[in-house]
Amino acid sequence: MSGNGYKHVTAMDMKMVAKIKKADDGSIHGELTCKYFEEPFTFTNLMKMIEMMETTFDTKGYPERQFLPRAFGNANRRLRKNEIDLPAFVKEQNFTGEAAAAKIQQSTDGKVCTFEILVRFRNNAEWQGSVHWLEIDSIKRFSSIVELVKSIDSALSA
Repeated sequence: MSGNGYKHVTAMDMKMVAKIKKADDGSIHGELTCKYFEEPFTFTNLMKMIEMMETTFDTKGYPERQFLPRAFGNANRRLRKNEIDLPAFVKEQNFTGEAAAAKIQQSTDGKVCTFEILVRFRNNAEWQGSVHWLEIDSIKRFSSIVELVKSIDSALSA
């Protein structure tokens, strides 16, 4: 443990599992779990899932963002360090997360698709990492959010 009272967060700590329960007409519905969530985050479209992941990364400070996002008005002001709004379902200090980590390992019973998403870097205002489609044990690397979305979309249409 470092002197500031926080445990060092690693890429594996930030692994997220997206369970897609329903996919139709270009929209997806499912749950996102992470060891830092009190309970799964339910999303009704891919953008909400990505926004929740981004908020979690900003909250935990890993993977660290290289640039602040562009926005209209003063939206960038709240993204400065220590000024991020923490969603109620994200744990603030519980870094052990053994019970929450067990949720990540849940089975894939009857779901449309289940993905383990590991974002290692956020360089050049993009995400770099890998996505593991659990049902067929296939891993793809991505170097942008668009590549991640295309990988998930190709799995859903397979």
